Amino acid sequence: MSLKATNRIKRIGARVNETAFGHLQERADAEAKTVSEWCSDRLTDLARGSPSTFQQALMAEVKATQAITINLLFTLATNGKLTRDGVQQVVDAAHATKYKEAGELLKQAFARTQPRRVEPAGAGNSQTGGKR
Repeated sequence: MSLKATNRIKRIGARVNETAFGHLQERADAEAKTVSEWCSDRLTDLARGSPSTFQQALMAEVKATQAITINLLFTLATNGKLTRDGVQQVVDAAHATKYKEAGELLKQAFARTQPRRVEPAGAGNSQTGGKR
């Protein structure tokens, strides 16, 4: 049992069908974890607003495609032509930075969607006169 697992004191239960459990078991086995540990880690990631591996990969591909499109259009508009080497350089540059840029974009996106704490009207405001 890992140290991480020993610090867990709250329990959450969920019922799933055999097919779903099979999928969960496969994912847990792939990471050498129990189904319980794997599910706990995924739920914790979701609660913290951490992007999934799929979200990171998808955003990286979108970011690379955007960079390739913009840079190829700019090159075409500026030079009037595209060369094979020029296109390859644009593609290579986009792929070299796609995960870093995707990570930054996802951090921004998750930060915007996090619930914000709303203070009740007049909380901590001495100008409310103490009226209730």
